[in-house]
Amino acid sequence: MTLLTPLEPLKRHQDVKMFRTKNAAAWLLSSESFCNWRDSNTIPVEDCIRVFCCFGIPGAEKTVISSVVIDELYFQFYEYPSIGIACLYADYKDQNNQILVHILGSFLRQLLTTAQETIPKKLIEMLAEIKRQGRKVATEDILALLRIRLQQLKRAFICIDAVDELAPEVQQQLLDVLKELGTNYNNTRFFITGREHVENEVKKRLQAMQQHKIVISATRQDIEEFLRQQIRDDLDADAMDGALQKDIIEAIIGKSQGMFLLPALHIKMVLGMTTKSKRRKA
Repeated sequence: MTLLTPLEPLKRHQDVKMFRTKNAAAWLLSSESFCNWRDSNTIPVEDCIRVFCCFGIPGAEKTVISSVVIDELYFQFYEYPSIGIACLYADYKDQNNQILVHILGSFLRQLLTTAQETIPKKLIEMLAEIKRQGRKVATEDILALLRIRLQQLKRAFICIDAVDELAPEVQQQLLDVLKELGTNYNNTRFFITGREHVENEVKKRLQAMQQHKIVISATRQDIEEFLRQQIRDDLDADAMDGALQKDIIEAIIGKSQGMFLLPALHIKMVLGMTTKSKRRKA
């Protein structure tokens, strides 16, 4: 499978999970629109949400939400051999590596491994021929292989976090591929997050499919649970008491501005102080 792509998005997925609070994004998983998107095999295709988008400002917890959604799909469908799940965590620092052929190769590899349906003989033969020729896999090869796999699956979920962090040309190419796959295969479902400035581009390029959009901001509940978890993990118990903990949490939430990043930085600074008085001033 290393022939298909050098990308390893599930490593990034595991890293994100380490910093998640227990009930992160529970509000999203229980929402009617998300359940429509996730369970849309029971809904007429013309009525179901095919593309679920989450847009928001930097630091609004979009990547954490992506990881929650991916885990929810794994949890709900791990026993279904004909349902495949694939993901990408886009990263502007990895743009040289996150090119279209690598991204599509990663999707294919994940759809081959997460769905337990027997890999079609034609697909195996095509891969063997590419390897025999000793050449790199081309975008056209991957697309042909993806089409074969999608024809076989009951549903295929593709989740893309931070689509805005891809190089502009790659972003447009990828959205066009999603449009083509979504138009030709009704079993495809896409989950996309990004900053607000990419909303119009996503909407325009995927307009052939029914979309649902929500604007993401860090909720009070998620921020509070995160702060409590950080305080529970604090090694300097003598520099904390119940009243101080309450005051710290209220002060940090009050300055969060709908972002998760600011509270994370603030609590790190506070817990770096070694006395109660210094922590209260911080």
